[in-house]
Amino acid sequence: DSCVSTWSTDENKSVAVSLVELAKFVGESSQAYSEESTEDKPDKVAMRRELESQLKPIQEYATSVIFDPKIEDGLYLVGAGVRKKSVVKVYAVALYSSASVLTAASSPAALRTAARSFDASTPLTSFVLEMTYSASAEKIGGAIADSVKPRYRGSASDISVLESLIIEGVNKKGGQATKGTTFRFDCSEEGVTVTVDGSVQGAANFTGLGSAFVDVFLDENAVSPTLVSSCMDSWSNPQAQTTAASLLEMDELDDDESTDEQMSDEEVNEGPSLEEVESQLQPIQEYATGIMFTPTLDNGLYLVGAGVRKKSVIKVYAVAMYSTPNVLASAASSTTLRDAARIFNSASSMTSFVLEMVYSAGAEKIAGAIAESVKPRYGGAAADIGRLESLIVEGVNAIGGQATKGTTFRFDCSVEGVAVSVNGAEQGMAAFNSLGSAFVDVFMDGNTVSPTLVDSCVSTWSSDDAKLMATTLVGLNEKIRHSGNDEKIIDTSEDEVVIDSNTAANATATEVDEPNEATTIPSKEYDHGDEKHEMPRLKTLRPKQKHNLLKKVVKFAFPVF
Repeated sequence: DSCVSTWSTDENKSVAVSLVELAKFVGESSQAYSEESTEDKPDKVAMRRELESQLKPIQEYATSVIFDPKIEDGLYLVGAGVRKKSVVKVYAVALYSSASVLTAASSPAALRTAARSFDASTPLTSFVLEMTYSASAEKIGGAIADSVKPRYRGSASDISVLESLIIEGVNKKGGQATKGTTFRFDCSEEGVTVTVDGSVQGAANFTGLGSAFVDVFLDENAVSPTLVSSCMDSWSNPQAQTTAASLLEMDELDDDESTDEQMSDEEVNEGPSLEEVESQLQPIQEYATGIMFTPTLDNGLYLVGAGVRKKSVIKVYAVAMYSTPNVLASAASSTTLRDAARIFNSASSMTSFVLEMVYSAGAEKIAGAIAESVKPRYGGAAADIGRLESLIVEGVNAIGGQATKGTTFRFDCSVEGVAVSVNGAEQGMAAFNSLGSAFVDVFMDGNTVSPTLVDSCVSTWSSDDAKLMATTLVGLNEKIRHSGNDEKIIDTSEDEVVIDSNTAANATATEVDEPNEATTIPSKEYDHGDEKHEMPRLKTLRPKQKHNLLKKVVKFAFPVF
């Protein structure tokens, strides 16, 4: 009644028509403004190009190695130094980071803080090493790992993953990091990504590892004091600081422009959703048996690879390994794969094996065979293995005592132990510390019972496209794990507003503008381990009006409103 009585008079109908016309005018003005902004963009590009043309390469003094002034991802050369062992020059090293880090290079402490912050202005800090002295894969990998260890508070096995990535990269080029071999270490909040001679090896994704790696070169016990000195010398003078400030300003302008473009859309899609990425994953058909394994399992587990278990010439079962995105990202080699699959930390809490029988076996026979494979790999009591064996026997007995062709087993390995399911029915858990890691070793160590499984895992996830997919899944799953309170669903139906004709008459023009409203639609619950997380699908944004023309005209022409 209030709505109709307020706006059905001739006078107010006239006001409403005027508001419609004004809204059209503002929309056209906004479009014109957007076109003007587009025309201005080439000037900004030119300005950035002009600024970056002033940047110079740096020739490291002791080794004469020259480093480019910029690498991709908007990373600028901060300084260069040398790593020595006694009188031997092992490698030249350069630090690359954001414009924000350049402006902080007025003191070693400020430089280190900025380079390891990994905030919005500095998501990445990279180190490029060029060898000036030959070293074996194990020697260079071990030396870098030993430098990181005292600076890292996490598990020693995390450092082993980093070391293995370096070793595997060098082994691919003959096992020797000869003079001229280059390494790149991209440090971020997620961890450290390793590249050898331009080939990405994978990522050691462990929280705090990126900051620890930065500390190797920038803390008070830096392995290359000349690098720190070079950073100070290059960027602490007034002219360099002016250039750094200009680059930072350009970055901020780009960020603002990007935000404006996003705000101009009715809907903002924050990159691909987990569902969209998962839809690109493919099943794997195990070659020897023809058995097909689906690309995903519950609890955020993804298909890593599939193989066959043979006894002599008999194919006993097909086996698939499922694990977290962090394991996918570590599947560049058999060593890093095994290390990541058996760690059981917050980022990779479970690794599962799904077995499908292709040869019939009695309950005691199949259970005994699996138990015998675990025993030499497990340091605990024999009774613990007996518990695992009995769970398998009970499960097979529940389906008639025979694991016939098509019978499936699932073994969920975690820090707690190994949970057993037979044909989808949970049998229980052999809950003993380190039993889960021992079970992983049955399929992943140097004496694996299924070499084809290991080969399948590495070949599936070692290509550049697969690595990109794995890295994307890591990021999306991290966002889900930490999204608990970040995203709220705003239910506007809860906000009732009652307006009578008097209220309408006294309303001010400022009420025409509404604040930003963010809603998440739709969302679904996603299981990750023992926790359930809400996974946002699409965020819509209703931006504030950039132009106040409508507000001003309404206020002037129709003060009653």
